[in-house]
Amino acid sequence: MKNFLTATLLVAVTTVAANAADMSMPYKAAPMQSVYNWTGFYIGGNAGGGFADSEHLDADDFVASDTKFQEAFGTVGVGAGYNYQFGNTVLGIEGDYNWTNVDKTKDIASPVRFEDALIAAAAVLPPTNTTRFQMNEFATIRARAGLALDRTLVYATAGLAFGHIKNTTQLGANGFSDLASEDKWKTGLAVGGGVEFALTQNWTLKGEYLLMQFQNSDAIFNQVGGSNSGLTSCSNAQPCRMNYSESVQLARVGLNYKFGN
Repeated sequence: MKNFLTATLLVAVTTVAANAADMSMPYKAAPMQSVYNWTGFYIGGNAGGGFADSEHLDADDFVASDTKFQEAFGTVGVGAGYNYQFGNTVLGIEGDYNWTNVDKTKDIASPVRFEDALIAAAAVLPPTNTTRFQMNEFATIRARAGLALDRTLVYATAGLAFGHIKNTTQLGANGFSDLASEDKWKTGLAVGGGVEFALTQNWTLKGEYLLMQFQNSDAIFNQVGGSNSGLTSCSNAQPCRMNYSESVQLARVGLNYKFGN
């Protein structure tokens, strides 16, 4: 009986000591998921579409023409950039290069000139007066500033835009016509905004809207063909010119790869 009581007491003391040891151990919290960090370099691609607007204005009232374009287009492109996050603020810079295919020709309503009337009478055809708007590539370099909500980034963006644009206005037939044209990169401004989501630690998906406005430009009319080939004169100025202006509205999605963790 004495041995049984002694053994029972030893078991009780051992159990109490073990429970006391467990209670003295610090509590281990479950590991918390780390907050996403947007800092780092990235590269990616994009695709989308929009509307390209252009106005072809007879600045010197040579033929009283004012032709407007609004052409839908699709685009694909590549880009790269860098973000730096401090707190919930993200600042960055981004550049992109894009391909597109805008190409539209419209007839111009204009008075019939003497040489046009001669051509029309000989060929039994009305005079040809057309203007053409083309854009096949554009690029931007922009600053970005946004608010990071963990794995979601809401941002605004602004910077420079560059568009490769070709405009051609022809009055009359090919054998005897007045021609104004330009084929060059135009500089402008780009503003917009978007939302970007971190799909994984390295892959992000964004949706973005941009408005690009390019500078106006003038092209001088030259006479093509005939005995009086050269600059064309008109009553209000010497020489006559066409004025061209363009703007682009763009909506696109992009997939980026961010380097680092």
